[in-house]
Amino acid sequence: MTGPVGRALSPGVPFATSSFEVTWPEVPLPPVVPDGPGAWLLLTDEHPAALGRAVALALALAAAGDDALSLPRDDLGELPAFLAERPVRGVVYLTGSPYAYRDPEAAQELLLSVLSVVAHLGFGVRFHLVTQAGGEPGLVFLRGLVRVLAVERPQLRASMVDFDARSDVDVLVRELRSDAPDDEVRWRHDVRYAARLTRAPLAADVPTGPGAYVVTGGLGPAAARWLAGTGATRVVLCGPGAGAPGAVVVPGDIAEPGVAERLVATATADGLPLRGIVHAAGVLADDPSSGWRPRVLGARRLHEATADCPPEWWLLCSSATALFGAPGGTSRATADAWLEAFAAWRRSRGLPATIVQLGPPHLPDLPRPYFSTL
Repeated sequence: MTGPVGRALSPGVPFATSSFEVTWPEVPLPPVVPDGPGAWLLLTDEHPAALGRAVALALALAAAGDDALSLPRDDLGELPAFLAERPVRGVVYLTGSPYAYRDPEAAQELLLSVLSVVAHLGFGVRFHLVTQAGGEPGLVFLRGLVRVLAVERPQLRASMVDFDARSDVDVLVRELRSDAPDDEVRWRHDVRYAARLTRAPLAADVPTGPGAYVVTGGLGPAAARWLAGTGATRVVLCGPGAGAPGAVVVPGDIAEPGVAERLVATATADGLPLRGIVHAAGVLADDPSSGWRPRVLGARRLHEATADCPPEWWLLCSSATALFGAPGGTSRATADAWLEAFAAWRRSRGLPATIVQLGPPHLPDLPRPYFSTL
């Protein structure tokens, strides 16, 4: 995950002078300090795979001498009273199979389910998200929520633990019982890696020149001028206030069915090859609730619309909220994290995708390991 800090809309494309990325160094688990038997509250969205993992975790916790408690999803309103009566070491939310959240709307339902749990948590309890994402954007996006909670509700000490199919459930028990400070952890083949934010080189320039280009979002006019200045044959725009000299505008909401197909068809008319896509929908929106629809669903529509004519490059633009966190930025941060995971997902399938995340000029001052290597 990379993103420049600062925002520069002139002369054309929003690149800046500082860039960061998330790296995953190996970070061994600290020793578990003996603290006697404890209790854990295990919750899920009631997907069958999540329920199965909760049972496996409960058995592993019992083998370690701890108790595992549960609360039906319909009784979440009783969560504060439940925790007051039964002190627990932490609340653990387990997700289901990554394929269950492949549809962006299913992923958003998962987000709402997790938020309903967070809303009922008070002080004195740590919150853990447990996934087996396999690179699926519909689960990886939850890292954006962790980043926001680190700023908005640091007392929760929210963490996200992702493990692969080859990592035994016992490593999850060790992770939970260690109470390690890392808030983003991956277990791969029983080896532990933790997220660290580090400086990175600026992204390389994308190739331009003759050919067709599709541009979405509020940055459309600036991107169109940049492309026209580098020799683009045709630039097709879609988004609020879209319009630029020489560009073709296709009206509509990129998240609506059929709009992405019209964009691509217009761009490639007369056999013109599709060279590049700039997807910047929702980047400059002030309302974070608008983030998911244009960014996430719009990106998915474009992915499907270009299945038969993949571009040479695809530049996704978003905010850097998923990198740094921001109070009240849950929808925006999770949408941004979905886009980053989506770009990686496309690259893993041999499809082009690069993401640029535009961020604030100053980083949040947080005493978290995540920021320790800046």
